[in-house]
Amino acid sequence: MNHSAKASLTMSNVECLFKVFSKGGVIFGTYILLSPYQVLADSFTPLDPAKVVLVDWVAVIVSIIPFVGVLLAVGFYTLLERKILAIIMIRKGPSKVSYMGILQPFSDAGKLLCKEFIVPTRANVGPFILAPALMLAISLLGWLLYPYKSAEVFYVFGVILFMVITSVSVYGVMMSGWASNSKYSLLGAVRAMAQSISYEIPMGFIFFCVVLCSGVFMFQEISVFQQSLFFFFLPLCVVMLVWMLCMLAETNRAPFDFVEGESELVSGYNVEYSGGGFAVMFIAEYSSILLSSVMSAAMFFGGNEALVGFFMMVFAIFFVVVRASLPRLRYDKLMNLCWTVLLCVMLTASVCVVVLVGVYVS
Repeated sequence: MNHSAKASLTMSNVECLFKVFSKGGVIFGTYILLSPYQVLADSFTPLDPAKVVLVDWVAVIVSIIPFVGVLLAVGFYTLLERKILAIIMIRKGPSKVSYMGILQPFSDAGKLLCKEFIVPTRANVGPFILAPALMLAISLLGWLLYPYKSAEVFYVFGVILFMVITSVSVYGVMMSGWASNSKYSLLGAVRAMAQSISYEIPMGFIFFCVVLCSGVFMFQEISVFQQSLFFFFLPLCVVMLVWMLCMLAETNRAPFDFVEGESELVSGYNVEYSGGGFAVMFIAEYSSILLSSVMSAAMFFGGNEALVGFFMMVFAIFFVVVRASLPRLRYDKLMNLCWTVLLCVMLTASVCVVVLVGVYVS
């Protein structure tokens, strides 16, 4: 069988798979939209318990609007990143599309979506196609925890849910790296798995300290608690520094961008992706960065929505400045940092927080 026959066979399999998924998606979506249901009280606490929340067209549209806002924010955040990198590197940056390059992200998105989505001949077609969608779905799921007061539901165990979301986000990277059937992609996936295990233990102690100081598991209540007392940044400054290191590793940003590692792995787990698949993975990555910025602001600089929004912008710019300033570390340096430094620091900080809270309560 020649190369053209193999390519046509692969594309026919992809088309059949797309037809199956499209039909299943239409059936599932119709069932969700046409079957009203009451929100389970075990998963979250409504603001008005007597009100029965039903799924209707208005509710569906209202629930979609925040995710559309996230996608728009991702586009403009990429523009901000390119502008800041251009200033640091003493060059112009994007400036041709529209006024000062404002529409450059939408131009790039249109170009990517118009390109062909190529599936490698030896790739596992199903997981290869589903991996970008899984990464985007997990990233957008975290935005349900956005700490604003006008939310219709408050997740009682929002902190635990956020830990779960950050833990399972690595599965999309693992799926894409394995399904691509490429050595570079597989190495990137293995690095992501080992990296995730390393930084999640200190991150668990960080949540322990914050929850112990506030006494609640809801991000909204953690933010409101700081309004009447003080910023958690003041007593937990060391904890916040460890948190920022964990967030850099969580979002695969410099100096911990081992999963992509252009100088070592070409592009890592997404080296075989093109067109719409690469665009979806790109959106998922930057959505996670913005979500990490929001949660950082709510946990350490809460009080009201204006403060959370301002410090979200500060943390988002912090990610960009770190990328432009620091080189990539060696892979074993991160392992050593997480297991011998950050873990010991957080164990000591947790003991200190327990003692201070006990003294304050007594």
